[in-house]
Amino acid sequence: MSRIEVPDEFSPLREAFVGIFDPDAPIAPVSYSLRNYLSPDAVVMTRGNVGRSFRAIDPPARIEATQRQLDDLAALYRAHGVVVHRPRRLTGLETEFVVSGGDPMFARDPIVVIGHRVIELSLMMPSRRKEIFAYRDGLRTRIADDPAAAYFAIPAPAPSTLDPAEPEGSGPFLEGGDVFVLGKDVLVGHSGIASNRDGIAWLARLLRPEGYRVHEVRLARHWLHLDCVLAVIRPGLALCHRPAFPDGLPALLADWDVIDATEAEAHAMGCNTVCLAPNKVVIAREHTRLIDRLREHDADVVADLDFGLVSEFGGGIRCATLPLSRTEQAAAPI
Repeated sequence: MSRIEVPDEFSPLREAFVGIFDPDAPIAPVSYSLRNYLSPDAVVMTRGNVGRSFRAIDPPARIEATQRQLDDLAALYRAHGVVVHRPRRLTGLETEFVVSGGDPMFARDPIVVIGHRVIELSLMMPSRRKEIFAYRDGLRTRIADDPAAAYFAIPAPAPSTLDPAEPEGSGPFLEGGDVFVLGKDVLVGHSGIASNRDGIAWLARLLRPEGYRVHEVRLARHWLHLDCVLAVIRPGLALCHRPAFPDGLPALLADWDVIDATEAEAHAMGCNTVCLAPNKVVIAREHTRLIDRLREHDADVVADLDFGLVSEFGGGIRCATLPLSRTEQAAAPI
């Protein structure tokens, strides 16, 4: 059994959750984060279909293809020796918690593992705050097998009025897509529509006793998470969309080689990748130019799947993947 431990973004991936698509989950009302992140057309579509399911508005072939892309990602990891867990669907009561909606597609966001700590997070979008319920049973079973693992949860945000013009209260908010672990340094993105300073400060206090340094990374407002615009491929090589960083790239990456992604590539989740090992990166095959650039930098590229339909929901391969273990030993599946 492997340890629950994530020391960085590069070490060999041994165990992970991969999200699922539940086409019967209700479409959520438009919140502040959604309004700032989604395209205007997507906002209009969402407003016109609140409470309906994707099964009611999408053809069966598209639903099946979306589910297949997530299943293909899980199969790809298994083919590379990764133990893969999947969440369950949310119950009807859970989908109505806080506000209607919720689908455990993007495993990265409600949880993060830093070192031996499993940390339950707090999402700004009210419709996404219940996604953690789909993972808790599996996490409880897995943590019971690892006496060294510790479980923490950030304080839940107080209820607030759903107002697309205002953030959903003061939080604290902390979302896994914003968090990059680079040894004892942890980068946390802050665009104003996901993680906020209260959440970043909470994480810094939690990790400080073990010598971690948490660095806030300011993002342009229309980028939801840091992993929408940044990928770390190996120590010394990053892939990113530079204009998303108003203050420039984080100082930790200042002397790294950087592959530049366009705005269109970033919106299509070209920066949203996962390392199977140092310099061995999973990226969706549709990102052909970025794949070529990665190979020019001698990266070992695994591009054996399409992910475009999943990415239309606002997330990519990293969003759908929650690493539990980046260690040398394999684990048994739940």
